[in-house]
Amino acid sequence: MNSSERCPEPGACRSWTAHARYWRSCPGRVLTSAVFVLVFVLILVRPGSAQTIFKIATLAPEGSNWITALRAIDNEVREATDGAVGLKIYPGGVQGGEGAMIRRMRIGQLHGAGFAGTGLSQLFADVLALETPFTFGNYDEVDYVLEQMEDYYRRGFAEGGYAFMGWVEIGFVHLLSKRPIRGRQEMEGMKVWRMLEDPLTGVIFDRAGVNSVPLTIPDVLLGLQTNLIEVVYTSPAAAIVLQWFTRVKYVTDLPIAYAVGAFLIDHRAMDRLTDEQQQVLRDAARRHLKKQRAVSRADNVEALEVIVDQGLELVTPPQEEIEEFQLLVHEALPELLDTAFSRESFDLVRSHLSEFRHRPTVLNP
Repeated sequence: MNSSERCPEPGACRSWTAHARYWRSCPGRVLTSAVFVLVFVLILVRPGSAQTIFKIATLAPEGSNWITALRAIDNEVREATDGAVGLKIYPGGVQGGEGAMIRRMRIGQLHGAGFAGTGLSQLFADVLALETPFTFGNYDEVDYVLEQMEDYYRRGFAEGGYAFMGWVEIGFVHLLSKRPIRGRQEMEGMKVWRMLEDPLTGVIFDRAGVNSVPLTIPDVLLGLQTNLIEVVYTSPAAAIVLQWFTRVKYVTDLPIAYAVGAFLIDHRAMDRLTDEQQQVLRDAARRHLKKQRAVSRADNVEALEVIVDQGLELVTPPQEEIEEFQLLVHEALPELLDTAFSRESFDLVRSHLSEFRHRPTVLNP
C-alpha cells in the first residue's frame, strides 16, 4: 500500500474500502483498537453499573409532604450511587387508584408505590388493625406501637413479595361535613363517603345506619361538588391538599382514627440492585420518611387552624356522643376480627398499646 492509498486519519477516508486498506496496512492499530473497545465495553457492563430507575406511583398530589419525601429519597439515592439508581415519581393518581397501582406492580409496569391504609390492606390486611377508630389517643402511642409492630408488618409484606421501606403518615382523621355533626344521630340521613374497598368503614357505617357512598380518592372532590356526598373524613392537611375543605362547612373536633400509609417496592425490582445499593435505598427511605412524619404532624396542626380561618366551623361533640361513637366501634369489632384483619394483629396492637399506657412514669430529677 503506497502513501497515496493511506488515510492519515480514519475519519478522512470516504469509503469502506479505503478504511479497510488503511487498517489492513497497520495490524498494530487493529490490536490497539480492539483492546480499547473491549475495555470500554467491560466498563459499561460491570456489575451494578447499569442505571436502574424505579417507577413509583402514589395518590398523593404534587406539593404534598409525601411527594417531598419521595423526591428527597430519589435525590439522595442518585447521589450516593453516582446516578446508578433513582426513582421516577408519578403523583396525584396519574397511574390510577391504588388497586390499579397494585395491578401495575404485579405486571411490572410499576416497581413501587406510596399507599394509604386501604391500598396497603389489599397487600396485607392486618394494616387495618392500626386504623380501627379510637385506637390511639396521641402520637406517642402511635410511635411506640408502630415501632413494636414494624417487624410484624415487614414480614407480612415480604410474604406477599413487597419490600417495606417505611411508614408514611396521614395523621389523625376528622369528619368534614356540609352540616354540623356532633353525634351519631346527626349522621343519619347524610350521604357519607367511604373509601372504595375499605372493609372497616363499610361495617361501621352499616351498623350506624349511615348511607355510605363508596368512591376512590380522586372522585371525592367531584362527589362533594355535585352533592353526591355530604360527609368526608381525612386529616386536616390532606383536606387542604385535596381541596375537600372548599366544599364543606364544618369540621368535627374529634380525631376518630389514625391513618397511616407506607412506601413499598416490589421484591423483584429490589433484587435488581446490589446489596450496597439496596442498603442505600433503605437508609434514605427510613431517614426521609421519618422526617415526613414529623412534617405531617406540624402540617396537620397548622392546617386545622387554616381551614377554621377560612370559615369552616369547628364543632365539638359532647362526651356522651363521643362514648356513643366508641361503643359503635366496639360493637362492630366481632364482625371485623378475622375478616377485615386478623385477631392476631389486633391483639398485638392492643397489647403494645397497653404496655405503653402502663409504663411507669419516669420523673426527671
